[in-house]
Amino acid sequence: MPSSAELGATSARLAAAARIRLEHSRFFAEVKELELRLAIIDDRFERLAARPDEPYQAWRRDLVARIRSLAAKAGDLEAALLLEAHHRDRVAALLLTLRHRLGVLDARHRALHERRRS
Repeated sequence: MPSSAELGATSARLAAAARIRLEHSRFFAEVKELELRLAIIDDRFERLAARPDEPYQAWRRDLVARIRSLAAKAGDLEAALLLEAHHRDRVAALLLTLRHRLGVLDARHRALHERRRS
């Protein structure tokens, strides 16, 4: 029969494993959500760029916050050796693509709004 110390250690390992699985689930849910946002940007590029400035800036701030949050979580998982290389590469590619698309979208948004003011 296992001692109470062994049972306690087993319980702690199981709790840690459950916490890691939960973190992974949340992390990959965020990855999928940002992949969906990328698809929406690609699909609705002109409509997003043409939005009035205040709603556009609110949407942009939210997206940037999500990008930063995912980058931080990826860094934390990688530092803890809990993010496999192929997942790290997938997330890095997604974040770089989102930053690039957001830059292009910002340029288009500015151009459309400058033209309206002229």
